[in-house]
Amino acid sequence: MSAPARQHLTVDEVKDLLHAQRHQVAYAYAPATQGSYTDGDGYWTLNPGRPDRSVGSFVVWVEGTKAGRWNDYATGQHGDLLDLIALNLGCDLKTAFREARSFLGLQADSPEDVARRKAAAERARQEKAEAERRGREELKKSRKRAFALWLSGQERIAGTPVEAYLRDRRGVDLRQLGHQPRALRFHPEVHFNQVDPASGEVFEGKGPAMLGLITDLAGNALACHRTWLAIGPDGRWDKAPLPKPKMVLGKYRGGAIRIWRGLGPRGGRGVPLSEVEPGARVYLTEGIEDALSVAMLLPHARIMAAIANTNFANVELPPAVTELVIVADQDADPDVRAVTDRAVQVHARAGRTVRVWRNSHGGKDINDALRQRRAELERGTDGKLEKEDR
Repeated sequence: MSAPARQHLTVDEVKDLLHAQRHQVAYAYAPATQGSYTDGDGYWTLNPGRPDRSVGSFVVWVEGTKAGRWNDYATGQHGDLLDLIALNLGCDLKTAFREARSFLGLQADSPEDVARRKAAAERARQEKAEAERRGREELKKSRKRAFALWLSGQERIAGTPVEAYLRDRRGVDLRQLGHQPRALRFHPEVHFNQVDPASGEVFEGKGPAMLGLITDLAGNALACHRTWLAIGPDGRWDKAPLPKPKMVLGKYRGGAIRIWRGLGPRGGRGVPLSEVEPGARVYLTEGIEDALSVAMLLPHARIMAAIANTNFANVELPPAVTELVIVADQDADPDVRAVTDRAVQVHARAGRTVRVWRNSHGGKDINDALRQRRAELERGTDGKLEKEDR
């Protein structure tokens, strides 16, 4: 009796079959190691495609709206289960496709096997479609919640804990800038519910917070950044003593907080991002405080906060922006630097001149440099912070 004929399945059909066995695929091609764990919808382990040293940045989503996808938050890489196989083997997608067929046992299928697997693939396809539909609905709801929270905040932050925190802890005096960023607001009571992973202690309540609106290229609200504040032991406003005093409500990939428009040719406020002239330059930082620090040093510049270095490469900019300065933290971790390097490559491929500024004046970030500069001026020393990018 001759062997059954090899079945010809499309890439999408094979992906559906992989999705139906996503747990097995995840464990086979992203093997468990010391420290691996499952938390909610995600299976966290080491990245099989690079010399990953510790669990915590690489995750395969095995349930929920992102089931069948994976992310490496240290490098910015992401993909589906076929990409995971390619990542594990260090091969191209054509080779990964053959490996997937072998893993699924599709090299010599009987008619019964074909029918069974096609039925499983159809169920997986339907489950995936339903999960994606729920994901889209939840995304819409989360964006509405985030925008509603931001809108409920106090528009003017002069005289609020936000102004005091920025001035007293971060060396950013908004009054020197002449006006506050419109993307920032103050809210006296923002809900929090957090668990300290070390002690298991639960923190739940409401507290004052600085709110930052994260928008996409078109200006649509994506998410809301929250920085909870509290009065410190010295009587001055500081970040609240929570496990995570900074959190984002909503998904912000590709978005940014538009902190500062810069100045126009006659000293007025710069035009909106969508109206910049060809050849425009943008400064891109991680956090809000860093962006405001750049504004203090370079009030003529246009500045945006990407929230995290893993979002540097994703931030969408109009074609008229042909120069980008990434203001990165001074971090010796090669994985962190690789994330910034990847962002440089992505924006360079988009036709931009890209430079990276890293703090060499003491401390980790541009805000540390700003505060050190202020201290030097108060002492009357000659320390000088260069105002151009490197």
